[in-house]
Amino acid sequence: MSASLSSLPGFEHLSRIPLYVPGKPIQEVQRELGLTSIVKLASNENPWGPTEAVKARVASVIAGSEFEGLGLYPVSDGYYLRKRIAERKGLAVDRVVLGNGSSEILEMVAKAAFLDGGSAVIPKHSFAIYGIATQTAGGRVIESRATATELDADDILRSVAEDTRLVYLGNPNNPTGIRLERAALERLVRQLREDIVLVVDQAYAEYEDPAGYPDAAAYLDERPNLLVLHTFSKIHSLAAMRIGYGLGSKELMGFLERVRSPFNTNHLAQAAAEVAVQDLAFEAFSRQKNTEARTTFVLEAAKHRCQISGTCGNFILMETAFPAADLFKELLQRGVIVRPMQGYGLPNHIRVTFGKPEEMRAFWTAAAPLLDGGC
Repeated sequence: MSASLSSLPGFEHLSRIPLYVPGKPIQEVQRELGLTSIVKLASNENPWGPTEAVKARVASVIAGSEFEGLGLYPVSDGYYLRKRIAERKGLAVDRVVLGNGSSEILEMVAKAAFLDGGSAVIPKHSFAIYGIATQTAGGRVIESRATATELDADDILRSVAEDTRLVYLGNPNNPTGIRLERAALERLVRQLREDIVLVVDQAYAEYEDPAGYPDAAAYLDERPNLLVLHTFSKIHSLAAMRIGYGLGSKELMGFLERVRSPFNTNHLAQAAAEVAVQDLAFEAFSRQKNTEARTTFVLEAAKHRCQISGTCGNFILMETAFPAADLFKELLQRGVIVRPMQGYGLPNHIRVTFGKPEEMRAFWTAAAPLLDGGC
């Protein structure tokens, strides 16, 4: 009898790593529950895009030309998109790396860092992929202190071990919607041991007021072992395209290029992102709509005695008197999908993405009777 895969050393290790569990496709939920419509507020997508300019660029690629089309491989390193990003960020093009979503870059840096083992410090209640990327690459996780309302830079520094290779920080943090302010971020940048790569995930940075947001990219020249991540999945509304980017020193980018898969970002995604990264007006529009949605949501949540954790990003973490799994199921029966947070150590919290006004009204129409009358 052949041995079970789970008994083999590598697979045995993998079997202990938690799976990242995405939500079911909307069509399947609708079919299973017999619903006529679904409002999806679970995945922090931007409902306002993509723009017509992005759609036109994608259409031109599909139509094809002498140098581009679906039958040809994409530019392997995404040079033209990297050039656009570098121009916007005021950096040399060799300080930009692309990923199949920024989550692939999380995996790339973990693969590079943990070739010989080691550990990563990750604040509690952080994006699940930080831990999954660490463990699948052979590293171990050290969880630093955090709550639903506070990130603790000093405990991150205290948690560093002799074998620590990476520190992950979501700023703003998903799913709690909180962030480190400038002074605390600077302590991390300046006091973290020099041989540790500080990974600052800024997937939701564009939703913050640019005048007050502490952009970690400001410290790239000060700390060579700093990797700053962005994605086109959130404010740019290109989640289906799966493309993101990282900023860092030329040396660090060189190491990531060595573990990056060839042709890891596709041609349609590169083309769409080339347009999106230049569209500051759409970013401002989306940011304003997001601010309006948050203001309305917070006022409504107060009426139903719900506690709000953070004020950042295009989502909100809400604590209720009910188990998250139960509230999730009840809302699902009413055609509204949110994200239950018990898997993040937050048993009574749900995360709600800000949608269009009619979608938010649908949420409260479904949620209010449950919150006021008990699930």
